[in-house]
Amino acid sequence: MPSLGPSTFNLASLSFGISKLNQHRADINQSLERLASGKKINRASDDPSGLVASTKLQASERSLQKRLTSFEHESASLGAQEGALSVLADLMIDLDALTVANANTGALSQEERDANTDQAQSIIAAIDQIQSTATFKGVDILTGFRAAELASITIESTDPETGEPTFETKTLVDLPELLESDPEAAQELAQLAASKVNNRRGAVGNRLNAIDSQSRALQAELEGTTDALSQILDTDYAVETAKLVRSQILEQATTQTILTQRQQIESMLGLLTTSTTNTSNAISAQAPTSQRI
Repeated sequence: MPSLGPSTFNLASLSFGISKLNQHRADINQSLERLASGKKINRASDDPSGLVASTKLQASERSLQKRLTSFEHESASLGAQEGALSVLADLMIDLDALTVANANTGALSQEERDANTDQAQSIIAAIDQIQSTATFKGVDILTGFRAAELASITIESTDPETGEPTFETKTLVDLPELLESDPEAAQELAQLAASKVNNRRGAVGNRLNAIDSQSRALQAELEGTTDALSQILDTDYAVETAKLVRSQILEQATTQTILTQRQQIESMLGLLTTSTTNTSNAISAQAPTSQRI
């Protein structure tokens, strides 16, 4: 069995060195790509399991962002609605005060009572104006809050001709008329309308509180998801820069080692060539002498 000489080991070492050099250059290219893109995963082969995890986290992140955007939109809409309702609530207070004042017939003159009636009509008109103009991004936000829809009562009376009971429905629109004819009914209408407005304001406030609580929870979840995604995808510049410097040093050292090994192999080949030439020359010099013998 032939023995392995120094030249055999040098050739094997040279082949190994070239393989390591290619590896160091690949590491350098990867570090440069990560530093340039800011991402640790630029293709599936970089980290297959990390890519799968990051894809799921990105889907979760987008879902959370959409839910937060939806909450923000709803919160803005409810905020606009609450603002309009607060104006209506103030008008309801004024309307109730007028009904209380007119109920005291002995304390007011007819001129004052007429003035209250005119003011009540102005308030009713303002309610309808606010209801028709209160919108958010083109959508009505006070549906069902026209004066005729805010409150209604049924007034029972007796038909003077037949003596039979009759029933008539009155709404908030009829309140100015009732201030003169039936102050108690007018006051009842005003209170019912105020109750509807206040109940709606309470519901809006509860929903805003719920949205705020849910938004905080979603925001915390989003921050956690974003942080986890960053850990998987984002380049750690300090770590990657250190890897790049290490790979560059190893590349230079490996290149120098390969050059040294090549020089050694070339030197050995030169010696072998010289030895072979000398041997051939010696054989050629001895050939004539053998023939003479």
